[in-house]
Parts: sequence; C-alpha cells; structure tokens
Amino acid sequence: MKKSDVNGDNINEVYKWLKQEKSGVFGLTRIKVAPLVGLDPNKELHDIGTFEIHRSRIPTHLFRSIVVDMDIMLMQYGALPEHKTEEARSMFFSPIFNHLVKQFSFMLRNKPETMLNSCIGTHTGYFFKTFGAVAVLCIEMRLKVGNDDERLKIIAQVIAECDGCYLENSAGNFFLPIHCIFTDGLTYEFFKFDKNLNQPLVRGCFSGDPVHLRRGLKVNDYLSMSTTLPFILQLRCACETVFDVMLSAHIEGLKAYYVRSEEKGKKEGSERPSLDGWVQALQSANRALVVFREAEVQRKDGDLDSADATADQALLALHERYKFYLICSLINRSLFPLSTEAVPTFYRSRFIMRDWDDVEVRKA
Repeated sequence: MKKSDVNGDNINEVYKWLKQEKSGVFGLTRIKVAPLVGLDPNKELHDIGTFEIHRSRIPTHLFRSIVVDMDIMLMQYGALPEHKTEEARSMFFSPIFNHLVKQFSFMLRNKPETMLNSCIGTHTGYFFKTFGAVAVLCIEMRLKVGNDDERLKIIAQVIAECDGCYLENSAGNFFLPIHCIFTDGLTYEFFKFDKNLNQPLVRGCFSGDPVHLRRGLKVNDYLSMSTTLPFILQLRCACETVFDVMLSAHIEGLKAYYVRSEEKGKKEGSERPSLDGWVQALQSANRALVVFREAEVQRKDGDLDSADATADQALLALHERYKFYLICSLINRSLFPLSTEAVPTFYRSRFIMRDWDDVEVRKA
C-alpha cells in the first residue's frame, strides 16, 4: 500500500499501513491521521481540547482490598522493574479494575479484544461493554510509557481503537462517546472520543490544572521511596478517578439505551414499556455519581467521618440499584425482560462459591 493510497476516512487502513511501514509518529504526521480527530499534526496534541475529570471517593475498605490483591500479584509477577511484558504489567495492576468493575454487579463486562485487525506494536487492550452491546470504556495497558514520540504512537492506537468502538456502537444505532484510559500503571491519561464533535478526541484534566500538567495522573514508583505509603496515597487518587470515569461511561451507555428506546417508541406510535426502567436507572446512576463526588469534596474539606459515611451510602445505593433490577427481571419479565430493551443485570452468571459445601469439600 502506498502513502498516496491511504484514504483519510478509513482509519483501519491507515493503521495497517503504519504497521507495514514502521514509520511511527512521523508516518502518522505525514499521512495526516491527526486531522481525523480535529487536530493539527504538527502541534503534537498541544491543540487538543479538554474535559473535566473528577474523583469519586470509594470506601477505604474497598481501596484496601485493591492494595492487598496487588501484593498477591507482586508475589506472582515480581516488582515493576521485573516486568518484561505488557501482560505481566497488566496482571500486576489488575486488582484496580477487578475490584472497581465488581461494584457494577454484572452491568459491565470486559471484552479483551482489539477493534482493529492489525495494530501498532504490542499492547494489552480491554473494552468494557454494558448490556452486551455498547462499548463504553477502552483501556490501553502498556509496559512503559517513554518519550513524547512513543506516547504519540500509543495515542494514535487509542484513536484507532476508539474509532472501532464507535463504529461498532453506531452499527447498532447507539451513539455515545467512548471513554479511554491509557496507562502503564504509574501514569494514567484519560481521553474521550465522540465522532459527532468537531474535535472528536479530548483529554481529561482536573479543574484548575495548568497546561503543562494536563497529562492525567502520575503515581511514583514505590521502589524509589523509603516507605510505600506515598505510593498508596497516590494510588487511591488514581483508583477513584478511574472509578469516576467508569461510572460516567456507564451513564453514557444508559443514555444511549434510553434514547434508542424512546426513538423506537415514537416510530411505533406508543411509549415502550421499558422506557420507565431506563429513566429510573439513569436517574439513580446520576444520583450515585453526585454522591460519590460529594464524598470526595467532604474529604478535601477535612470532614473524614462524613466522607466515609457518604461513600458507604453511595456504594450501597449503587449495589441496591442493580439488585433491584435483578429481582424485578426475575419476578416480572414482561416489565423487565432479560434483553437489551430493559435494564437487566445482563451478564448474570452463577458464582462458583455459590454452591460451596464445607462438609463435601472437606471430604474431597
């Protein structure tokens, strides 16, 4: 394939060509991929827009579980300098995503796959879907993020993967932004991709961040410290920001289903029975997000008792909401059918420990 044959509208072909040519970021600039997301290829992301990211405070016992499980991963995979592959790095930091996704009680499912037939270099990618169809979150895990040229190559891959998610969603008449987290475990960058906007790709930053700090979050390697406590404290900020992005992405998925259900009702000439369920789910999720963020504000103000109580209440409400829809779907399938036209716990599976029997296991 020649450079002149690359069609700017076909992002898959662009990245296939990049891999064949091994031209990296310079090839990316030369064939003008950046304009596909409304950026000037010569400005190297300095012209990218921003959206505000937040911390949603999680209970301390939940965060402690993450750190405990990371120590288990440490025993299996070694410390950070010992990791030789993306897979090892991904497994080491997997407790973050394992414990946070668990809070959604089967409402999010990880589909570790690539949206492209070919990609640049090696990477570990995760795509979280809601209700079986809508991709809401893409996570790119790398072994190590190096200089700016390497970052731009990875972000090019992020753009391609987000575009693939968007195309998959639009094929099912779902139109929503794709949230993306790009990380090597110590750096966390947040992006949002919405092809309907003039500049489809924007970068996440905290309110008040100066321009030179708009690169997400940095967690220092604990091996360079005399104590691991600073690492733990920084990691909590990263975990709570990731959780906020997860919940925000899930809300966008709910909105997409609500809109599709509403439009189908209009075409059929009557409101669909599932619409009220989507409204309740959306209102509940939005309230939960507000309360989680409120707990973080209380923490910043030094009111730790209130922050802890508020975070516990928010998490309980989140769990109860999903439990409510699970019960409704089992009792009254006509109102809450187990399909993408209601608000089901779509990925409901039988837990292995559900049938544990102490007596029988002891005899085995």
